[in-house]
Amino acid sequence: MENYYGLIAAILSPFFSSVSTIFKSEAAKALSPLVVVSFGGIIGSLILFIVAGFRREKISKKLLKANMKDLSLLVLFRFILGEVIFTYGLVSTSAIKAIFFTKIEPYFVLILGWFILKEKIKGKDLVLLTIHLFGALLLSTGGLFLIPHGGDLLVIFAMLCFAGSYTFGKRVSHNLGPTLGNAIPMGIANLILFPLAIFSSSSNIFSYSIKGWEYLFIYVILFNVIALTLWFYSLRMVKGWIVSALRYIGPVLGAPVAYILFGQTLNLTQI
Repeated sequence: MENYYGLIAAILSPFFSSVSTIFKSEAAKALSPLVVVSFGGIIGSLILFIVAGFRREKISKKLLKANMKDLSLLVLFRFILGEVIFTYGLVSTSAIKAIFFTKIEPYFVLILGWFILKEKIKGKDLVLLTIHLFGALLLSTGGLFLIPHGGDLLVIFAMLCFAGSYTFGKRVSHNLGPTLGNAIPMGIANLILFPLAIFSSSSNIFSYSIKGWEYLFIYVILFNVIALTLWFYSLRMVKGWIVSALRYIGPVLGAPVAYILFGQTLNLTQI
């Protein structure tokens, strides 16, 4: 039964993640990438700590010490490098293309698992992922098969950083639980990024458009609070590459939202 719930969480997470990407893209363009990552992460972690408090989940110093290495690597790869690079990529490409380029992540997860954890790659898994990647390529390029550049390359590199966090995320989720396992590294990372966000802002951050802050708050709820917590929960019971591969479900919801709210369209090949 737990595996069933883990699979459901792995399916639901990309739905919220893909829709949040639309709002994150708009927020990053209206505010700035560092402001979106830092403020979004601080707000998200505070909400998660409140949720953990209501659920009477406590932070154990002994557990924190035992998981310090995994938490540090999670902070570095997912919440700092991955998030910052991905958000800068969103500014330079369309949200729909970004959603589809994220589908390269399962390959990185599988390859890193092969190199680092010595996990065997089954032929049928590789074939399925190849079909999956070809579909992502069609959806991302619209059949034009242009070489990715600028923001596209940043999104792809961010996926490599995210892929590197799956092993650490799995252990942290198992030992600390999905809520605190999400809140703690998110909070640490974005407290580190906060001074950079303030310093890099060319003007008073509170002079940014209200609409940008609204997009940021929606993104925080959809991704930092809901999607990431579901991701941590799913990693407790489901293999990392399967969790990552199930992200292909996200565009089914993400593309219509991008079209309805922001007028970002798909061509016939992508449809």
